[in-house]
Amino acid sequence: MVLGIFVFLATSILSALLDDYLPSILQYVFQGAAAAGLGLLLIDQAFVNAEILGRSLTDPTRLLISVVYLASAISIAAGMNVYLATVRRKMALSSILSGTVTVPTFMISAILVSSFLATGGGLSFSPATILILVVSALAMGLSMFEFLRETRMHTRNSSIMATLASAGPVPTPSKLREDDWEESPKEGSG
Repeated sequence: MVLGIFVFLATSILSALLDDYLPSILQYVFQGAAAAGLGLLLIDQAFVNAEILGRSLTDPTRLLISVVYLASAISIAAGMNVYLATVRRKMALSSILSGTVTVPTFMISAILVSSFLATGGGLSFSPATILILVVSALAMGLSMFEFLRETRMHTRNSSIMATLASAGPVPTPSKLREDDWEESPKEGSG
């Protein structure tokens, strides 16, 4: 459940950064989904205290709610890729987002869920699993840095092109005439 909350918060930040390409309402929807996840955690704890749900972390109802919430968070991240690729026709941006956010998030989620299920509700990791998680987190962090840098450069280039387009046509050298140029004063004149 907590991982799903983090994924929703991260997609909210990404949708705010990509506000030129994604509907601006999405960041608030994702923040609402993260708040709903926090509410689910509180309700879950209240149901455990009232003995409606079992205390075991692998209680089928608790596990199903958590898996559905995490799956919806990951599918939202994948849906952002699909939206960028199909609706906005930004295939390069979609592939960068997929490689930097969606795939690493899916891999980390799969590792955590499989470890959770294998240990019966505990999260004990072998040194190899910890190494995989650390390398994945570092790769995701570096990829996010590159993604944000590319997005900023792309946005800056788009704004420069928009400014140039709004300034009107720029004459090309073949269309300039000789009398359009001003001559600089010569050194001996004066």
